[in-house]
Amino acid sequence: MTEVSVAASLDGRVRPRVLIEDWLPVTELGIESVRESAPIPGQFPKLKTLHVWWARRPLVASAGAILTSLLPAWTPELAERFADAPELANEAAYRKWVLTMCGILGDPVAAQVRIRKATDEGVVLGAKAYGYKPAFKNNPTAEDIALLHEVFEHTWGCLPSIIDPTAGGGSIPFEAVRYRIPTMANDLNGVATTVLRAGVETPAKYGIELLDEISRWGKILCDRLGERLEQFFRLPDRSDNNTYIFARVIKCPTTGKPVPLVSDWSLRRASKGKPAVAVKLVTHTSDGELDEPVYRIVEGDDIDFDPKAEAIYGRGKAVSPWTDMAIPGEYIRAEAR
Repeated sequence: MTEVSVAASLDGRVRPRVLIEDWLPVTELGIESVRESAPIPGQFPKLKTLHVWWARRPLVASAGAILTSLLPAWTPELAERFADAPELANEAAYRKWVLTMCGILGDPVAAQVRIRKATDEGVVLGAKAYGYKPAFKNNPTAEDIALLHEVFEHTWGCLPSIIDPTAGGGSIPFEAVRYRIPTMANDLNGVATTVLRAGVETPAKYGIELLDEISRWGKILCDRLGERLEQFFRLPDRSDNNTYIFARVIKCPTTGKPVPLVSDWSLRRASKGKPAVAVKLVTHTSDGELDEPVYRIVEGDDIDFDPKAEAIYGRGKAVSPWTDMAIPGEYIRAEAR
């Protein structure tokens, strides 16, 4: 059976067959999207942590969609035209180059196999199993950008543009700008537009010139917020190494006293020689029932209960710590309203 490419006419030019019509590295992009969603230690915030937004697309997935939608499908003619570029010498080299442009500098599929095997043996490999940083942290080189633009101009007769009229949190324009592609983006929501300006437009326009100003004003903002919020957070120490349990609170239907909807009282699981830490809820003492619950932090052998099994809330239902009676989901939903 002969495969026929459906072509469209654009200003007299026949639209070439693009890479995504033949190949999209779904597995590799999926693995890297999961890595990207993991919490990041240290001072490397992700774009999506700048501001909460709905349906935030992973950066690496956006990168893959952009590149494979604009790059041509590999052909011998393409390799002949760029004979000096080993990245385009054959189809395998071409696909590897596209993965590199997405920031995937190794084999995430093989890494997943190593991780599963190590996990079965009780060994934690973590990020070491990959041998490279998560894809979204890896910028393309200037040489790769130059080659990318040459391929674009050969394919389309010019450098194509990315237009995203409903850009939301900005994952697609962020990646497009990273590849130095002319980009236009907007959104109907004013908050999304502000996020686009702060997360994409301003950094692209000024770069590291703003670093000192951002650091200065960021410190002022953090100091002001710290002063206002300190009264609500009783910190064990002044570091950023504090763990919290946040929970909605409803009234006990019998006593009217606070019931924190906590699904797990653990603060830290026991691992690598460190003892477990949990919160113990106290509602009664030798003197009788309290008016408000008291929360005590217990550690190691002092944890004489199962933090998960003795949780108050789960699967839409709760148990009152004051009466040990079940609280139905209908009551919880009514309290929420």
